[in-house]
Parts: sequence; C-alpha cells; structure tokens
Amino acid sequence: MRQVLEDLRDGRIYVDDVPAPLVRDGFVLVRNEWSLISSGTEGGSIKLGKMNLIAKAMARPEQAAKVIQLARTQGVFTAYQVAQRALETPLVLGYSCAGIVSAVGAGVDHVSVGDRVACGGQGFASHAEVVCVPKHLCVQAPAQVSGEQAAFATVGAIALQSVRIADVRIGDNVVVIGLGLVGLLTVQLLRAAGCRVLGIDIDQQRLDWVREQGWADVCAVADANIKERTLGWSAGSGADAIVITAATADNGPVALAGDLARHKGKVVVVGRTEIRLPREQYLFKELELRTSMAYGPGSGDPGYELEGHDYPVAYVRWTEQRNMQAFLQQVEAGAVNTDALVTHRFDVTSAADAFALVSGSRQEPAIGILLRYPREAQTPASATRVAGKSSSATAQLRTRVGVVGAGSFATNEFLPLLAKRLPHLRGVVSASGVRAAALAKKYGFAFAASDPKDVINDPETDAVLILTRHDTHADLTAQALLQGKHVFVEKPLALTAEQLAAVQAAYTVGKCALMIGYNRRYAPLAVRMRSAFAHRVQPLSVVYRANVGYRPPDHWLHHPLQGGGVLLGEACHHIDFCRWLIGAPVTGFDVRCFGGSGAGYLRQDNIHITLSCADGSLAQIQYLSNGAKSFPAETIEVSCEGRSARLIDFKLLELGHRLRTVRERAWFGSAKGHGQQLDAFLRATQNPADLDSLDYLESAQLVITINAQLAAQLGSADTGVVSPRGN
Repeated sequence: MRQVLEDLRDGRIYVDDVPAPLVRDGFVLVRNEWSLISSGTEGGSIKLGKMNLIAKAMARPEQAAKVIQLARTQGVFTAYQVAQRALETPLVLGYSCAGIVSAVGAGVDHVSVGDRVACGGQGFASHAEVVCVPKHLCVQAPAQVSGEQAAFATVGAIALQSVRIADVRIGDNVVVIGLGLVGLLTVQLLRAAGCRVLGIDIDQQRLDWVREQGWADVCAVADANIKERTLGWSAGSGADAIVITAATADNGPVALAGDLARHKGKVVVVGRTEIRLPREQYLFKELELRTSMAYGPGSGDPGYELEGHDYPVAYVRWTEQRNMQAFLQQVEAGAVNTDALVTHRFDVTSAADAFALVSGSRQEPAIGILLRYPREAQTPASATRVAGKSSSATAQLRTRVGVVGAGSFATNEFLPLLAKRLPHLRGVVSASGVRAAALAKKYGFAFAASDPKDVINDPETDAVLILTRHDTHADLTAQALLQGKHVFVEKPLALTAEQLAAVQAAYTVGKCALMIGYNRRYAPLAVRMRSAFAHRVQPLSVVYRANVGYRPPDHWLHHPLQGGGVLLGEACHHIDFCRWLIGAPVTGFDVRCFGGSGAGYLRQDNIHITLSCADGSLAQIQYLSNGAKSFPAETIEVSCEGRSARLIDFKLLELGHRLRTVRERAWFGSAKGHGQQLDAFLRATQNPADLDSLDYLESAQLVITINAQLAAQLGSADTGVVSPRGN
C-alpha cells in the first residue's frame, strides 16, 4: 500500500510502498478515502526535519537529554549511531482520516465491515491507503456527512475539546487568537454554542474572509487599538474567555490574551505557543490559565486507546471518541461548515506537493488540505508483504535469517550486527510495516512485512530472530519452532508457566536451535572473569547490583500482560548470568521486594534475590530503581579462594589476587556480548548440537518460578512451574 512519510534527516516528504497493517483485537482496519493534513502539527514536523542536528537537539531537549545520557553510559560513538539511526527511521504523518471499514478485531462492536468511519490518532490514522486504528479512535460517520467532511473529525475534536475546557455559556464573549484550521473550527463551534466570537489573526485576508462567512467579528493583531476594540466589542468588560490556537515560538498570544481578558477571565491554550505568563496581567486580574491537549479525556492513556477500556459516561461525559462523534453531529446539523475550509485536494501520490503548501515552500493561501485515496489501489492495499532490496554479495554463512520486530532494540543493536555477518537476509516484520520497509531497504532484506507469518512460514527462511515486545515472544517462538526454524528470541522467553510449557512442547517437536537473548554471558570481559575462577574448588560468592533507574508505574514494562514486570523483563538477565557464572544447578532461592507503603518508589522495582547452588555457591542479585544515575548501571563482584573480581558495566574488569590487582577495559562502549551471542547462534544454526538449548529453557523456568514467589508477596496467586527437562 502507499503511505506518506517524512525523512527526518532533511524534512523531505515522499510516498512509499509499505506492507499494510494487520487487524488485531480491539482495532479496526480501514481503507482510507480521505485524510486531512494538519498544517500546525505536521508543519512543525517538517520544519524540524529541515533543521540541522544542533537545531534539532535544541528543538527537542528531552530527546537530546536521552542521547547525552547514552553517551555517558555507552560512549559518544554509540550515542551518535543511535541518534543517526533514529533520524533514518521514516516519520509517519497524519492523524485525521476517513474511509470504509474492511475488517474488525475481537471486541469491536460499534462498527461493522462496510461502514463509513472517521479515524483519529497519531501513528494510527495516518496518510496511508490502509490504517489500523484502536476502536476508541474510530467513530461511525453520520449518513449525511461526506467522506471529506468526516476526515475533519479528529481536528474538529481538538477544537471541540478547547471549547469544553473554556466552559463557556450562551452569550459569553470569547476571543479566538489564531485563525488557522483549528481556530476556524473553534470559532464555528463557539458560535454554535451561542457565544459572541471575536477572531484575531495576523492575516488580513483571512480576517476579511471570516467576516464574509459571518462566523465572527474580527480584528488584526497589528491593530494599534486592539485592546480598545475588544473592550468596545464586549461592552467594556473584556473577554470572558480567550482560546489561543496560534502556533508560535514566543509568548505574544499569551501576553495579548492577558490584555484582552476581563477580570477573573479564562485563557485556554491549544496551539503550539510559548506559555510565559506576564505577572502583572495574570496575577492582578486573577486570570485562570487552562490548557487543552489533543481530542479529550483518553488522549495518551494506553488503557483507553490501546486496551479499549472506556470511561463511564456518568464520570467522564466527553472522551476523545465522544468528542469526535459530537463534532460530526455538528457538521451533520449544519452548525459547522467544513466544506468552506477545503482549499486544496491532492491525490495521495502528490502528497509532496500538498505538504509544500504546509512548509511554505509553495506560496499559496491554504487552510484545509485533503489527500484523496483511490477506491481500488493499483497494487493490493491489503498486501502484508512487499519486496525489499536484496544484496548481491556472496554469503559466508548459508543461514537465511528473518527478523520479527523492528523496535529500537532491533534497530540499534541487532540489525547492524546481523547485516555485518549475513549479506543475504530474508524478511523483516514490523506491526505497521513502515519501519520494516525502511529497514529492508537499508539492510538488504528480500522483503518487508507486517504479518509475522510471512517470515515464520517462509520456506526460504532457516532461522528467525524474534525481537518483539514481551507478550508475543512465547507464541511466536512456538510457531517458528513448529515450522522447523531455528529461533533466537529476546528475553523473556515467556511470561507464564503455560506459555513456557507451549514453547517446551514445540521445541521437543522441532529439535531446532533455541537461544534466548541472555547476552551478558557472552560479554568478553564476563568470559574473562569466569575463566579466572575456572579451576576453583571452593564455592563462589557473587553480588550482582543492577542500578536501573526509576520507571513510572505506567511504563509498559510494568503492564502485567505486555511487559510482565521487571523481574521477568530485566532481572532475568542477572539471574541467568549468575547461573552461568557459577556453573552449578540452582537448588534454592529467596526473593524479597522492598516493604513500606511504596510512596515515592515502586516496591516491585526494588528487589533482592538470593540463589543457592549445588556446589555451595551463593549469588545475591540486587535489582534497584532508587539509586543515583551517576553510579554504574551494573556491578558484579565475585570472591573465592583469595581472589576477587569486579566487573563494572561490562567495560572495566578488575581482577585481584592477594596484594595485586590488574585491570582490563573494553574501549568501545559497553561490550555486553550481543555480537558474540549472535555469532554463537549463527553457528548453532549450522550445527544445533553445539547449543545447549535446554540450559536456556532452565533459566527461563527459574525466572518464572522466582517471579511466582514475588507475585505472591505482591498479592498474585500465579505459582505455576514447568520443568523443561521433565523432572
């Protein structure tokens, strides 16, 4: 299918052929007819893309801070590579569209196949022939509302939410600063609510046009007597409410709003404008500042948008979905005229010309810019697989590898390593298809897809790398093993005992190589540390401290179904490492989480695990989120027979014997063994007997068993355990 994308390196807009998304539970698959370009939000993205690296960093300080932190922990070169790869990933544009439902997932009952719908959501309601949107971001279009009109639903919901935040009444005097697309919709909605409206803008032609439409009284920002005119318009009292929909980098609109508002008036900020309040105006007038974000309650809430949990009407009358419905009802009733706002229509293939109007490179007055999609695509829009760019290089290894998952870990860690080792790659899969298509071109995959089955069932694929989110690992691994594929799966292998049992059964049938992404046991300095104690006769004492940093409660890793919690998702690394380092079976364990109320910290993110091994060794794992970021992320200390070792962030190894200490360093960032583990897996695909897959399964079993005890402490009853070796 065709999709509009932006190259973040230079801001270039282009249309690419990418795999169509799959419908999933709680989602709706829609074949687009129209999509609306947002000049504010999407124009800002284009301007960002055209900036140089320094300007990009200044415009996105949060992202720049993450890169700086990465440079401190893993080195400047690694941070630079991660930043460059982020810029190489195409940006998906669009968040307001309309089309025909082609499929619905389980749990969707408000729309059916064949219905005409309006869709919203950044990353979902994109400028693409086919989109897959959460059910709460999809509403049925009224019979009398055209597809063009329905495409305004999401932007209209933004305008409607600002009116709700303003909490206006019939007869209120309301000023709207900024008469762009959102501002013009806001003006019409305010008028429909019975308000007197004054529109303010910098464009005199736009003001004259609004006056001609009869939507509002108008006034130019440049008018010297703008304050006096507003007082005259409001019978001397000033504006009851001011809605700022202007997009600007200064606080001019906020300062102007303070001048025009009456005493104890309200100022609602909607657009991308600087919010610095002039003290004399806002304090002494006792003005109330309110902000309106996105389409309404539910915006940015994964529970509402992704998992489909609605807010009860009795407690939250207007959610983002109900705002979209209400806006379309206003269009149907004739209270809002979207047709008058449409200045341009382009076929999707001419999207670059459309966005030239937004970026300003094409000087022409524009308000509503629509993209049109063909009813019958020249290529099947429903195709989940598109051709990539195969390399003609001669492969040194015969293994043909496919990759499922194209997130940041795959992009920044695995794919660069894989491409260096295998010039011939089969398929790469991502949920939306966009990242897969981009990676296929960059690394020479034969095809890109959005359906994992396209890789798992591919007869020319020998091995599958599963790099998706945690909740999909077990099912995809079992499917691939049953298809006779060798599997490398990122940790954790499974989140429950039942999932692990299914993988074990599939492994028994397939007899292929199975490796879990416990890369730390392959780190060069870790191997060196283990060899220093290879001939010991006494037990080892191991202390592994993971200083992971705080994650908020709503982080996806804490989600019981998606991430499974930190023990399954991250501490599994440290448990496996201690098993490997000691080299003796674990005969017992104890796990404790922090006590207390949990105020200011998460109990389940601060745990101590003690492993007892058959040779008498003890390992204590301290997984902590309450430490200082300036301290090492991972520190491992080992003592035995008058020897000691300390491994810090897998970059510095200290080996001590009596009075002598030697130090070894990994000079290029944090060498955690990803490349070495990948080499071992590729060798195992040629000779599976070289890999002890059951050892990995035993680590996965131990992790699930320990997590069951931790869950019992935290109030869960899941204590199921499966033994991979059957004993």
